[in-house]
Amino acid sequence: MASASRTWAWAWNLRTCCSTPTSPPTHQTLVRSLRTRAVTRKQAIENRPRIKSSTLDHAADVSPKSQNAPQLDTSIQVQPTTPISRPPSRYVHKGFPPEPRKSRPLASTPTSSKPSSSSSPTASKKQEAKATEKTTEKFPRKLAAFPFVPGATSTELTKAHRFFFLPADFVKSATDMDKIPDNTLIPEVAFIGRSNIGKSSLINGLVNRNGLVKTSSKPGHTRMMNFFKIGEKLSLVDMPGYGWKSRDEWGGMILDYLKMRKNLRRIYILIDPSHGLKESDQQIMKLLDSSGLSYQVVLTKMDRLSKTKYTAAKAEIEAELVKDAICCFPMVLGVSSKTKDGLDELRAAIVKAGQLAL
Repeated sequence: MASASRTWAWAWNLRTCCSTPTSPPTHQTLVRSLRTRAVTRKQAIENRPRIKSSTLDHAADVSPKSQNAPQLDTSIQVQPTTPISRPPSRYVHKGFPPEPRKSRPLASTPTSSKPSSSSSPTASKKQEAKATEKTTEKFPRKLAAFPFVPGATSTELTKAHRFFFLPADFVKSATDMDKIPDNTLIPEVAFIGRSNIGKSSLINGLVNRNGLVKTSSKPGHTRMMNFFKIGEKLSLVDMPGYGWKSRDEWGGMILDYLKMRKNLRRIYILIDPSHGLKESDQQIMKLLDSSGLSYQVVLTKMDRLSKTKYTAAKAEIEAELVKDAICCFPMVLGVSSKTKDGLDELRAAIVKAGQLAL
């Protein structure tokens, strides 16, 4: 019965809301009827009678309870009630708005009647010493390792590889400064190192010509400065070796050439990683540092060592270079004239040092 009455009431409402008793109600008619009902309800709420505040005050004054109510003793001091404690921040809800942050009071510095110690000269010296210590800690004078230098990209490697395959020619050999060729219009790089380090073999590997530079298994075979030219754009110099079985005057001639040559862009010092840095290598580096000449270390014969031994030897050499080297380019290269490993990286480094536009 209840369900039947509900359905009958719903049908009656639909009939009254619709324009015709047979047509079903549309959305517009339903919305219109709901709006009219809301308006009528609002008008009924606004028009209902309300009790005025003045009548309530009058009734409170005339009520018998107020006449017989006991009078309060004003002599008693009532303590104020403690405010409601604010819950923790994690339990804060809508009823408790966030409390503004309180600024901490600054600590008051006690004033002393004694004169300040900063006026004394000893105190000023101590403060200066502390400041210098802080600056030295922040900016150490010596580097712990070489800064990161990005290697050559693939396009730079291919361009350098093509450039060194240009025709290379022998120019001249010189034993004195007067016999050095005057090709100062093109950039020049020099290769220097101990005797039997592989300078001549390295130059032959760079230009991909085995017979361009004469090689020998005996140490001290190169006794003159040999000049070579690549495509009228770059000059290579094969310097005589220093160290065992080398003459003292060669060292003086090499230093005179390195200091007087204007178009010299970079000096490549060849070192055998299996032996490490020798005293003669360190002496040459100190002379170049004092003269302000840029040089770069190249490790030769890397095919004779395994990868682990080669990386360990390279790390030791880099650690020694960082301690004292000043004008050393922060990238140690490794090459092998036998397996041709690392030659393209060295070619790209020479192109960059010579500032060649390829």
